[in-house]
Amino acid sequence: MRLKFRPHHVLCNLGFQGKGYSDEFVSNFNKINTLTNDDNSVEIEIVEFTDDICAPCPHKRDSLCTKQGKIERLDQAHSKALGIKSGDVLTWSSAKNLIAQSITLEKFEEICAPCSWKELGICRKALEQLLEDRQRMGLEQMNKCDRQSHFN
Repeated sequence: MRLKFRPHHVLCNLGFQGKGYSDEFVSNFNKINTLTNDDNSVEIEIVEFTDDICAPCPHKRDSLCTKQGKIERLDQAHSKALGIKSGDVLTWSSAKNLIAQSITLEKFEEICAPCSWKELGICRKALEQLLEDRQRMGLEQMNKCDRQSHFN
């Protein structure tokens, strides 16, 4: 299975905790989040327009968002920080590795600054947990993989 994610949704998926813009949005995001957490091999294609998470969002207008300027800033910051671009395909496992390798707590504060959900603290907590888990696993194990091998 292959999902489509805007760049900033890679980090949003990590931190999702059942909150959202509407019941339909939350239900859809919950299905996507459950799918990726149950199967780390799910493929994610990076896109520069509304994606599978956006599908039922009340702010969606065709392939754009009513908050397009803010969304583009988030996408650009996340693309740069993660080293991803539209058309890239990676597994959810690889996406989590990229987050752990590329996003410090300071970088998170910077790239997620425009996000209205940031103030809830759930994304930061999820990132802290991922970083702690990866540190326990041993960074040398993660660093053995060539960064390019994460992309299909």
